[in-house]
Amino acid sequence: MNPFARMVILVVAPLLMAALWMDHQPTFKPYQEPVLVPPVSAVPFSGTAIVSISADLQNPVAPSAASLAQGKRLFAIHCALCHGETSVQPGLVGNKLKPPPPGLNHDLLKERSDSQLFQAISNGFGRMPPFKAKLAPQERWHLVNFLRIRK
Repeated sequence: MNPFARMVILVVAPLLMAALWMDHQPTFKPYQEPVLVPPVSAVPFSGTAIVSISADLQNPVAPSAASLAQGKRLFAIHCALCHGETSVQPGLVGNKLKPPPPGLNHDLLKERSDSQLFQAISNGFGRMPPFKAKLAPQERWHLVNFLRIRK
C-alpha cells in the first residue's frame, strides 16, 4: 500500500468512528427532562404588549418636543417607505403597491382617536404589518404623537 493511501486512511478513520458514536449520544425531546428553568431572580421579558382591539387606550406619553422628535425618527425608519415623508406622495415602497397606501394626511388622522392609531400601528391594518413585536409600546405612542402634528 502506498504511503499516501495509508495517511488518508489514518486521517479518515477517526472521523468515521466519531460519526458512528454520534448516533449513541443522549438526546432530549422538547419539554422532556431535563428542562432548564430560569434563575430565581430572573424577570420575564417578551418585548411585546398585549393590546385588545376593542380597548380604548389613553395616550400615556405627553406630546413633548422629545416625544415628537422620537416619533419623527421612528416614522422615518418604519413608516415613510410606504406612507411617504409627506402626505402628498407615497414612499418608495408605497409607489410599488396597488393601490398605494394612504398618505396619512391630517384630515384622515383627525377622524381617529389616539387609541385607534395606536392599535393600527400595533396590530396592523389591511396590508400594513403589525409593529407590536418591533416597537415598544412607548415608541408606538411617540409615533401617535408625531402623526398628530405631521403635515
